[in-house]
Amino acid sequence: MTAEHLVLLVNDIPDHAAMYARTLAAHGFRVHLVRSGRDALDLVRRTLPACAIIDLRLPDMSGWELCRRMKSRAGGTGLRIVVLTPELSRTCAIDSARAGCDAWLTHPTIAEDLVRTVKRVLALERSAPASPDEALLGVVACAACGSEEVRPTLRMSSIQYYCCTTCGFCWRVELLQPAS
Repeated sequence: MTAEHLVLLVNDIPDHAAMYARTLAAHGFRVHLVRSGRDALDLVRRTLPACAIIDLRLPDMSGWELCRRMKSRAGGTGLRIVVLTPELSRTCAIDSARAGCDAWLTHPTIAEDLVRTVKRVLALERSAPASPDEALLGVVACAACGSEEVRPTLRMSSIQYYCCTTCGFCWRVELLQPAS
């Protein structure tokens, strides 16, 4: 990626925002950090970023509302959106796809994983948003009870741990990198 790729980071948690912004900038992205949905919409009125990274828990509006508003702006349909959320559930994945999001990560996330995700969504050739199954990264239901109310817990490098909020079953998933 080159410096022409403007990334809008919408996050009101100072430590997370600083870490994400620093890492994205180190990988050649121009980063504009805002702390509210209103500030994000003001920026989108002036310039259209290549990608927006939106924390779903904003102080002035829901992250879903911000995603919908950004997509509805003139030219906003080409905007790639990555959402950050602490919730991993079928409902959240469906909401993500309906809002037009291209990728979905648990929050907080590893900054390097965020960079890889932004690079991936900027390289997408499709015009449609991610499907709910893509948003869930293959984790659709608990293997023990079938519940779709699953939450991420600890993440270490390429290993993500999950727990079912219905039955308490916990498991790990190792995200394998494709051979280059």
